Amino acid sequence: MKTTVFNIVVFLLIYSSGIRAFAQTNLSLEDAIELASKGNKTLNIQNLQELSAKQAVREAKSAFLPNIDFNGNLSRYFDRQVIYLPGSFAGSEKAVQDVSVGGLHQYDAVISLNQKLFSKSSKEDFKASKIAEEIENEKTADMEGQLIHEVTKSFYRVLLSQNQLMLLEKSLHRNEKALQDAKYLLIQGKGLKTDTLQSYIAVENLKTSLHYQRSSVDIAKTQLKQLIGLNEEVDISLEDIFQMGEKSEDFYIQDQEFPVDELTRHDLSIQKLNIELEERKLSAIKATRVPEVSLIGQYQLQSQDDNFGFKNQPWQNTSLIAVNLSFPIFSGGRTSAKTKQALIRLDQEKLRMDALYDEVKLEISTISNEWSNAKMQYATQKKNVEAAQLNYSMVNQRYINGIGSKLEISDAELALTSSQFNYLQALYNLKIYSSDMQKALGRLKF
Repeated sequence: MKTTVFNIVVFLLIYSSGIRAFAQTNLSLEDAIELASKGNKTLNIQNLQELSAKQAVREAKSAFLPNIDFNGNLSRYFDRQVIYLPGSFAGSEKAVQDVSVGGLHQYDAVISLNQKLFSKSSKEDFKASKIAEEIENEKTADMEGQLIHEVTKSFYRVLLSQNQLMLLEKSLHRNEKALQDAKYLLIQGKGLKTDTLQSYIAVENLKTSLHYQRSSVDIAKTQLKQLIGLNEEVDISLEDIFQMGEKSEDFYIQDQEFPVDELTRHDLSIQKLNIELEERKLSAIKATRVPEVSLIGQYQLQSQDDNFGFKNQPWQNTSLIAVNLSFPIFSGGRTSAKTKQALIRLDQEKLRMDALYDEVKLEISTISNEWSNAKMQYATQKKNVEAAQLNYSMVNQRYINGIGSKLEISDAELALTSSQFNYLQALYNLKIYSSDMQKALGRLKF
């Protein structure tokens, strides 16, 4: 999303190491998710792992490409090499005669070629590497969904803390007004000194609570900035979407059934690929019993001389081409043992698949129940806030008119503040459970 706000945030990200940014930056939930897609360290690590998997595929593919090597050798002998020949060959009466041969300087250069013509095990290894690459791709997508979920929760946590702070500030304002009213009634002889003291204590306690809540807001913001990869010196102001209309999708998203087989969850895809990977590894182990055929080629230049130098050397060349057949006969039972191990790992992955299906069903069922409870709690707390506001207005008017007690207004103010806090918490829970369900259904994607 190419918005002006997002460009400002990216600018701050790039230059935050050299420039201290004190300007406030407005940030929406979409902007935070976009920043996290590029700045989250854990996701960046997984992206590198995905690139590593691509290189592993290239490595496996190299088994089908020719291997060409060059080897050069220059040797200086201080004594000539000795070979042993039958005496009759060397013109000697001895049965075996040693003969000094070769020059003191030897030169040798070889270019060799090795090309596999048939290798079933290499083919299976290549297929396994492709599956491993798919697994890393799915892991990246799964981590992206988890990151969106974590950013959403962190974003709403900041908004919850900020709204709670505003409620405390309003409560402080009401209590300060109540303190002024208590002083006024005390001067008129209509109030008690204890009422004034109680109001004073309530005001001081709220000031302490405000200080604590401001710290909570700062901590929540820091956690969000770390999650999205934003420099901690950047001051952020979140777009307050901490509200909900009666037609919000958070009210209706869970009112249906979700068969596990139809979900697009990446952890399910990963587990299916894990089973395929173990099957492919099993095939690769069995393929080691199959013969391999390779084409071998070699071209060699060599020379020997007592004098060192490359000019006027009597170079001799030798070349060959051959087909090599490698047929495994007996490996001491190693292949059989590795096959059984692979079968065990395959059974383990299948059991994990069954367990994951059960976990997903339980997760969706649990979130659905919690969401239903949160929906009821939200509706209840919304009504409670309206009732508490009306009650506080009535009690406050009675107190001002001198027919109500300080205890009544204190109770009414506490009930109003508590109901507003409970409403915010219910709203937060409903939004978080909605995000939980989106994650459980595999719908969170960049």
